[in-house]
Amino acid sequence: MDASAVLKLVVEETESSAVAEYLSAAGARGDTFVASMLLYTELHCAAHRRGLPGGVINAVLSGINLVDVARADLMYAAAMPGRLRSADAIHLAAAIRLQADIMIAYDAELLAAAVDAGLNVLSPGARG
Repeated sequence: MDASAVLKLVVEETESSAVAEYLSAAGARGDTFVASMLLYTELHCAAHRRGLPGGVINAVLSGINLVDVARADLMYAAAMPGRLRSADAIHLAAAIRLQADIMIAYDAELLAAAVDAGLNVLSPGARG
């Protein structure tokens, strides 16, 4: 998962209900949620910008296995083709290393790059 998906759990957006329902059902099935520690930083920075309490962010993050960003992730992210932003490239590199089953995100460029990398992608509630 990346910040575009997880932030919808704390900030009301069009897809917020759909992503919350999907993640709740996936958790009930026993699915595991994984992201790099970059997500921790992104969400806390977003919370600061929006005036959200850090406790809300920590509650959401408690349901996600956060793994360290590896040096190899950073190097792989830097070598990726396309025009991904740094954070998106790092999220994708970590997902590839972790052999994620699905990349949950809402950023079109990240989703396209994930598909090109052979990952399944999902944006619950997104139109288009």
